[in-house]
Amino acid sequence: MSDLKEDGIHIQRHKTAGSSGKRTVYAWTPHLREIIDQVVAARPCVSPFLFCNKFGKGYVNEVTGKAGGWGSMWCRMMEKLLATTKVTQCFTEHDLRAKAASDAPTLEQATALLSHSDPSTTQTIYRRKAEKVTPLDRRKTP
Repeated sequence: MSDLKEDGIHIQRHKTAGSSGKRTVYAWTPHLREIIDQVVAARPCVSPFLFCNKFGKGYVNEVTGKAGGWGSMWCRMMEKLLATTKVTQCFTEHDLRAKAASDAPTLEQATALLSHSDPSTTQTIYRRKAEKVTPLDRRKTP
């Protein structure tokens, strides 16, 4: 919860914590605020963690970086989603990252959104939609 600041959600990726130390701020939008408010309201108890178990403990072990219990929770959520919505195919958290990167209007925005230092990582792994290109009209003269 301490990462929720006035200007947005501040994150420090574990991969960069020991090297560049680069942080990312995801600026608030009305929709993002609404989602976070819903998550906070759905928590089982008051906790310093946005996503917490019934005892208020976070899912990520800060020492190991492992998220014990998260996999089971994701599977239960996916089963409920398939049973109660029009979604017909399972997907992973990594698929959500790829969707966000693919839906970004430009490679630069997708790279920033995913906090990658190298755009080729974003392009090769996460940009899964075909790129739309407008052909040049050679009939036009400058």
